[in-house]
Amino acid sequence: MPISQRRHRRLVTVTILAALTAGALAAGATVAGASPATGVRRPLLAVAVQDPMDTGDQRADLRSATVAVSHDRQFITVSARLSQPTSPATENWWRGTSLPRPGIVWGLNTDPAGRLWDYTAHLRGDPDLGTYGFVAYRGQLDHDEPRCRVAGSFDGVTYRMRFPARCIGSPERLRFTAYVQLYNDTADGIVGGDYAPAWDEFSTWLNLR
Repeated sequence: MPISQRRHRRLVTVTILAALTAGALAAGATVAGASPATGVRRPLLAVAVQDPMDTGDQRADLRSATVAVSHDRQFITVSARLSQPTSPATENWWRGTSLPRPGIVWGLNTDPAGRLWDYTAHLRGDPDLGTYGFVAYRGQLDHDEPRCRVAGSFDGVTYRMRFPARCIGSPERLRFTAYVQLYNDTADGIVGGDYAPAWDEFSTWLNLR
């Protein structure tokens, strides 16, 4: 897990229970878990965290992050927004030459008694591959063990990935921390990293069952 010792920030955690209508998310039907047969948007449970503008380079400044579960509880959607969004297909910002890799990571905690990132969801970018990602198990390991490949998306504002709940063991609930790290124009130095809500802090719990 990347380590940040830069600040303690305010946490504003918002739990959202919204009834999504047909006109609310025209571009997000598959992400929201809409019924393909009827096109009717079902209620989507989501937990979101907001973050202040507090990173020197706005390209790597997280403004908000969300984890949501579909109405049938079979799919999880992670999303994030940056102060100055850039395409994951950008030549160098999303392609670092050293570790840790650039991109957005959602650290998922599923154990109320622990504070580990039990699973991680990674969104990455590449000039050739475009936006892509994967879900991995971390737990007590010192590395991420990939479980599911995921197709990511970026619409110019929001970065998003959707994956089956079974990729993280179908837990009863989860909470999360989001982290972003990008590289400079020459891809040989980190332009900044940011957490939402903050280092070693989590969102409120999202019930998955």
